[in-house]
Amino acid sequence: MPSRIYPVSTINSYIHDVVTRDELLADVWIEGEITKIYVPRSGHIYFTLCEGNASIDAVMWKAAAARQRFVPGQGESVVIHGQADYYQVQGRLQIQADVFEHLGQGLLSLEFERLHQRLEAEGLFEENRKRPLPAFPRRIGVVTSSTGAVWHDIQTVARRRYPLVELVLIPSAVQGNRAPEEIAAAIHQAEELGDLDALIVGRGGGSPEDLAPFNSEIVARAVFSSRVPVVSAVGHETDVSICDMVADVRAATPSAAAELLLPDAAVLVDHLHHRRRQLMSTLNTTLGDHDSAIEGLERRILLQSPAHQIARHRVALELLANRAKASTAATLERGRLRISSEAAMLDALSPNRVLKRGFVIVQEAETGHAVRSTKSLPPGGGVIARFHDGRASGTLNRVDEANQENEAGTIDYDR
Repeated sequence: MPSRIYPVSTINSYIHDVVTRDELLADVWIEGEITKIYVPRSGHIYFTLCEGNASIDAVMWKAAAARQRFVPGQGESVVIHGQADYYQVQGRLQIQADVFEHLGQGLLSLEFERLHQRLEAEGLFEENRKRPLPAFPRRIGVVTSSTGAVWHDIQTVARRRYPLVELVLIPSAVQGNRAPEEIAAAIHQAEELGDLDALIVGRGGGSPEDLAPFNSEIVARAVFSSRVPVVSAVGHETDVSICDMVADVRAATPSAAAELLLPDAAVLVDHLHHRRRQLMSTLNTTLGDHDSAIEGLERRILLQSPAHQIARHRVALELLANRAKASTAATLERGRLRISSEAAMLDALSPNRVLKRGFVIVQEAETGHAVRSTKSLPPGGGVIARFHDGRASGTLNRVDEANQENEAGTIDYDR
């Protein structure tokens, strides 16, 4: 009799534990031909991978299937990545796949594609999370080898373009098995410095194996979590790494990274000179406008000052006085001329003028009334005869009336 008999469930559970704990089966690449494939409405992909007489069942869940660039058809040769699992209910081994790739790609390429799909699905490559670079950085960290040409090249660019910047080297291995952990640790160390404005992570060109550390998940997540903006500069312009895709900015080379981060001092000086000329022009224009405004205010103040008002009124008064004098003189002259004219008229009408021509005015002695007709003087009445140079009085003796219209009457009187 056997020493111990196990139930099926115990054996299946044991096999499950052995399979899922095995390091090789937990991260495995398998190549083969798709002999069966089924895609139900759920979005999962069920398929069988064969090679010769050997076959293994596999499944790709919906989330992983959505990330694939293609879904193979029956009869296609592919490479898949996944982990082994043991389905205890049916006692069946299957592979839980997460990557489909065409047969013929190298292992580094397959690992790159697998990690790219996963990180992209998590949003590590999203453009809207990437930060702008500082315009005038004061302190820049550089994660690279202390013995390589990268550190020297970046220093050379900094001295030429922007000597004011301080460069801080955080040394790290950039190739080999230790490189991914050292690069990630250097990025975290740069954050702890606390006063960096930006960080350059990079190395010079090399083979895909040399650049592999920058395609590692640990480096990608360190770059993603960095609080300092990161510029990735890995290899040459044609080399594109996972680090490049996660970083805030990708530079073609380490020297190009320094040029992206550092302003050109010569351009800045020219810009400052230009701005100075603009400011001086604006200042001169403004001062000129203010001088004109001040002159205008001074004129207004002068025009409104008491002294100016008094002088203006004095001129106005002198003008009015001159006008009054001229008007008075003209009025007096007109009055004098009018009086002279009227005096001449009166003189022309004066009785003395008539008397000088030999005429006499006869007045009644009692009343002084002028005698206009001989009929108004009775004989014996008193009369006064007025001449131009005196008068004579007497008694009326006789009155002769005129016989014709052109004859004058005569009187005779005693003085």
